[in-house]
Amino acid sequence: MAIVDFAGEYRCSLDMKNRINIPSSIRKQMSAEAEDTLVITSGFEGINLYAYPLNEWQRLTKLLRTLNPFEKNTRDFIRQFVGVAFYAVLDNQGRTMLPERILKMGKIEKDLIIYGSLTKLEIWNPDIYNTYKGENLSLPDLAEKIRFTDMIYEKDE
Repeated sequence: MAIVDFAGEYRCSLDMKNRINIPSSIRKQMSAEAEDTLVITSGFEGINLYAYPLNEWQRLTKLLRTLNPFEKNTRDFIRQFVGVAFYAVLDNQGRTMLPERILKMGKIEKDLIIYGSLTKLEIWNPDIYNTYKGENLSLPDLAEKIRFTDMIYEKDE
């Protein structure tokens, strides 16, 4: 399985049918295993959306299955993260319709920004993102707070 690292910022708008055209540079990065499908769910920030290529979503849900289903927090998390997910199949032109409940969940009205975030895409209302960005730590501040020493690098053999 090829590793895809999504990166970049893409400004988009919904059309009259609430369809979004996923930029071709994103579509080119998606593997054939994604089957032209993005799984869209609530972002952890509660004011945005996460979009995973189908194969990455399946990898993630396989890990989620290892959590203890007898714990209430696990059940609540799966319900709120997996239970609300929408499978968005892209048409031949790279468009997909986003249902009203998904748009409401992400506070998306017309314009949106897609950010590459390694294994997933983040979808934001531009105004909400600008507010969020202004209220949170800057990149240098975050870099100081993250323990990069915990990173596990693959070693060349």
